[in-house]
Amino acid sequence: PVAAAPAPTPPEPAKPAAAPPADANRARALLEGKPAAPASAAAKPAASVERLVVQVGAFSEEAGARAVRQKLEGAGLKTYTHVAQTADGKRIRVRVGPFENRADADKAAARVKALGLPAAVLTL
Repeated sequence: PVAAAPAPTPPEPAKPAAAPPADANRARALLEGKPAAPASAAAKPAASVERLVVQVGAFSEEAGARAVRQKLEGAGLKTYTHVAQTADGKRIRVRVGPFENRADADKAAARVKALGLPAAVLTL
């Protein structure tokens, strides 16, 4: 006996091509001399993330900076130093952070002040 061939399956319907990015449509319209739609909000670059630090002090001597860092790190705060040349000479800035939002920076500043140290929230 002869086996019947399986019935052919119908081809899948063609999927529509993905729409070109908005920038491509805008560029094409400009090249063709047509008015271009304004760039969409989604096409705009994301706003930069605000970075904040808490500056605890600026020291001319490493021993002072080291003592303050040890006190802060003993309280569980992440610290770093930044060396800056000023009109009065080299200063070692002791900072806590960085933080991505003001609320976290303010909480850290409150913890620093609770240790009896000065604290200033700065934007980088």
